[in-house]
This record gives sequence, C-alpha cells and structure tokens, in this order.
Amino acid sequence: MVDIMVLMFFAIMGLVFLSYIIYML
Repeated sequence: MVDIMVLMFFAIMGLVFLSYIIYML
C-alpha cells in the first residue's frame, strides 16, 4: 500500500508543478 501512497504523492506534486508552470506562462 506504500507504493500507492507514494504514487499518489508524486501525482499530486506533478499536478501542482504543471499548474505552477501554466500559471507562470
């Protein structure tokens, strides 16, 4: 179950990172 939590964590961080880039553009 740890793998799922880590995967969700990276997915959320990725969405935040993409949103930040789009906002800066």
